[in-house]
Amino acid sequence: MNITSRITSAVFSACITNKDDLPKDDLPIIALVGRSNVGKSSLINSLTGRKELARTSSMPGKTLTMNFYCINDAFYLVDLPGYGFAKASKATRNKIQAMMDDFFNFCSNLKGVVQIVDIRHKPSPLDIQMHNWLKEQHLNGFVVLTKSDKLSNQQNIKMRSQILKDIRGTYTMVYSSKTLVGRDEFLDAVEKIIAGFEFKVVEPKRPVAVNDNLDEDDNSSEKQSTQQKTLRPKMNAESQSRTKPEKQEKSDNQQSNGFIRRAKGNKERFNRRDFPEKGKSNGPRRGKRLPRPEGNGFRKE
Repeated sequence: MNITSRITSAVFSACITNKDDLPKDDLPIIALVGRSNVGKSSLINSLTGRKELARTSSMPGKTLTMNFYCINDAFYLVDLPGYGFAKASKATRNKIQAMMDDFFNFCSNLKGVVQIVDIRHKPSPLDIQMHNWLKEQHLNGFVVLTKSDKLSNQQNIKMRSQILKDIRGTYTMVYSSKTLVGRDEFLDAVEKIIAGFEFKVVEPKRPVAVNDNLDEDDNSSEKQSTQQKTLRPKMNAESQSRTKPEKQEKSDNQQSNGFIRRAKGNKERFNRRDFPEKGKSNGPRRGKRLPRPEGNGFRKE
């Protein structure tokens, strides 16, 4: 029976401070825990579609009671007092601690606990302590990362991976009370907890080699690859030494041919008398002027 797929009724049921006021019916109970001002009341309002069902406040530490909300006459959502409020007095902190102890010790219909964490910040030491305590008590539940609308998609992915380093082995989801991202996933998870399913996250392990022959083959292939790498530089050096003379001959031919072409072109430009002895000189280079000989019947300018 789908008891959470569509919320048709949500009623504030009770506000209690001790174990004697716990509900006497047999409806399953889902508890919400988290730091002060983490967004538990906003989460309840967004789930039920009623903005003022759970009172919200900008001042942390206002919730000093255990507030029960009956959803679809099928189960309870319980907003437990927030922890980590530094300005609370010692007497108030002791009172909250006593309420929490009574709730977890005497609430027989408790089916699961949902821990609320702000996705914008890393888990505090109290968040990690609460998470570890819930695991030690073998309480079924999951972690909700709220206020995802305050960050971009890339930032949400980055912060979620960082949070999972401190909170391990627990199913997590991203939630936003404004955009309703994660609402259906939350209700589906709650329905599974009430039905008796247990959330377990198996961390991946490193693969271990079983066959020793495979290791030997891998080592032999690695050795062959290293040998090929060491032989390649020698082969390249030999090939370079073989090709060097050919390249030099080519360059010489190109230089000689280029000089001949320039000399042939200069023959038309210069007069024969500028070459005193034919055959001993290939002629002047372009742009250079030969020294003028003196005597020997040459005409003076």
